[in-house]
Amino acid sequence: MRAPDKSILRLLAHPAKLNRPAPQISLVKAYQTMTPRMWIPVGLFVGGIVLIAAAVTSGEAEVSLLVVFPVFSGSSPLFLLGTLLIVISFIVGFLMLALGQIQLAGGGYWPTGGSADQPAAGNVRREYGGVVLVGPVPIAFGSDRRIALIMLVVGIVLAIVFLGILVALA
Repeated sequence: MRAPDKSILRLLAHPAKLNRPAPQISLVKAYQTMTPRMWIPVGLFVGGIVLIAAAVTSGEAEVSLLVVFPVFSGSSPLFLLGTLLIVISFIVGFLMLALGQIQLAGGGYWPTGGSADQPAAGNVRREYGGVVLVGPVPIAFGSDRRIALIMLVVGIVLAIVFLGILVALA
């Protein structure tokens, strides 16, 4: 019979270990840890935005505002290609997330540098954050308060830039 794991009891016996501050990760370090395949959906999305913007500026597509939500419409090949690139970027992004989870679980699609039985050297805590723009309203989230505040600032800046572009095009 296997002995019970008492690591949780040891942590509860020393509550100071539970409240350790998380190590800070700089944006440069986060950029350096991104693998090249993570940039594929980002590049597709940015390419789609650029193509739609080119279609709008050349008059092949138009932008209108429905309450606070921008609506893009057009029938040119440039606009269609931009829209397709954006849709494909979401599909590729979700596939990359799924394959990354398989890799972390030890499925082995990519070399991980170790086996599932031997954890990697050093226990790394990952920090994450994001922002969702619902019209001009940013909704920010993150693994801790600092990341969430950074994402809120990024969301506010994006909303101001986007609304400025819409006003300039109107």
